[in-house]
Amino acid sequence: MIATIILAVAVKVACVGDSITYGYGLADRENACYPNQLQQLLDAEAKGKYEVRNFGNSGRGIYLDSMRGSEKRGFKWMPEHKAALEWNPDIVVCNLGINDNGEYIKEYTGARKRGSWAADYIALLEDYKKANPKVKFYIWTKLAPLAPGQRFYRSPEPFLMQRDLEAVAKKMGAEGIDMQEPLRADMDAILASDKIHPNADGARIIAETTAKALLGKTPKKTYEPPKDGEVWLCVGQSNMQKGWGEFGVYGEERERCAKELAQLSKVTVNFWDFNTGKWTRLTPQNGGAKSAFGVSFAIRRAQETKKPVNMVYVAAGGAPTESFLSETTMCQVDKDGNAVYPHLMAIATNRHRLDANADFPCKWVAREYPRRSGNMDEGHWWPVSLMYDEGIRVTRNLFGKDFRLDGILWYQGESNATLCVGSPDQPLDSDYMEETLRAVVEELRGNRKIPFVLMGLPKMNRPWEPYRAAQAKIAKEKGCIFVDTFAAGLGDMNDVHPRNKIPFAELAIKELKKAGK
Repeated sequence: MIATIILAVAVKVACVGDSITYGYGLADRENACYPNQLQQLLDAEAKGKYEVRNFGNSGRGIYLDSMRGSEKRGFKWMPEHKAALEWNPDIVVCNLGINDNGEYIKEYTGARKRGSWAADYIALLEDYKKANPKVKFYIWTKLAPLAPGQRFYRSPEPFLMQRDLEAVAKKMGAEGIDMQEPLRADMDAILASDKIHPNADGARIIAETTAKALLGKTPKKTYEPPKDGEVWLCVGQSNMQKGWGEFGVYGEERERCAKELAQLSKVTVNFWDFNTGKWTRLTPQNGGAKSAFGVSFAIRRAQETKKPVNMVYVAAGGAPTESFLSETTMCQVDKDGNAVYPHLMAIATNRHRLDANADFPCKWVAREYPRRSGNMDEGHWWPVSLMYDEGIRVTRNLFGKDFRLDGILWYQGESNATLCVGSPDQPLDSDYMEETLRAVVEELRGNRKIPFVLMGLPKMNRPWEPYRAAQAKIAKEKGCIFVDTFAAGLGDMNDVHPRNKIPFAELAIKELKKAGK
């Protein structure tokens, strides 16, 4: 009998793309480029099962007719495309798109036919499908992030393009890869000096993210919240941030503070602080440094439910709503390319430094940027998307995007209600107010059917009536629990930070009960 030897054929993985795939700028390009690092990762998982090749070509894009100097820019015309087709890959990983930004915007100005970029992308992928009908596609549906200093940083093109990338993936049955999220985590450390091309560490992150997609591995949660009791996301600015220790300084206040904190010995309240990334069991001794409003709410919620309350805290004094929003949320577009949130789109896509951002509505916040720029105090968290990047995004990465969450406490608005602080002052545009509120509910709650407690602005000698009206309107529209502190007579006419947070917490608990939550 003659033995039959069957040799396993490696799965062919073609990495097609631009300079990021090619490995532009890497000192040891052959070894450090992401396709080579991907090969090493796949070999470690299953030696010999995969063969990865690099078909990157710097400066290339999707459009078939766009030019790079005197030559066509489209990858379809490149020798690397021809070589990849001749190799007949089983898997194609594609990251094209960044180099099309300059032309892509023309689809929304009438200079190009709408849908031409997506059509050209599909035509490119169809070439591989004709060569191998069973080919599997993985495309970057969220491209690598652009850093400050890049021409298209905070421009609308990358956000508009994302919709087409998702449509192309759906049309071709491709699996989308989000490369923005993993690379955003530490752009200063993983991008070269040109602020666009990843260094060897950045290429490693790209390789790891791609390997997880190819191997079907989902990222593991790296940090679990306490298993018992409720988990509440507590977000906002100074009235969420300030601790009982700041209010309990004098006579009657000190006594009230001590009495309030003493209750922490009778209930279980755990506090996760985005500044430290650690869980702390709150006690009468350490609770004074934490959110006075949040702690008082948690105490009463724990008493009400007879369960522990776990607070996930992301707050900073002065932080405007825009700081808590991702660029993706702020720059959403509808099917016609129109901004879902026009005011927020204008702010997020301003190409200038935000400490000189004429589009920023609250002039007090804009005025404070230069003074606080670079300081590692609360002002560090003010710029657009920083509280999202350093707090909300980190929380989702640590606990998992869909980690268990039982409710959201949102106590913010002072920095988004009026033109300035001082006299004369006037309310901001009602459309802008409503946009910020809609966007933050969408950002924080997503598709979860959980209570969203929206704390209304209290009484004070500022023209906050229109903002309160916007809060009530959006709460009704979005199914939030609006806590009307003004109608309850809460607040201090001369202090933006009411020093007794207990009535605010009690009112929030009362409204939750009224809503059956």
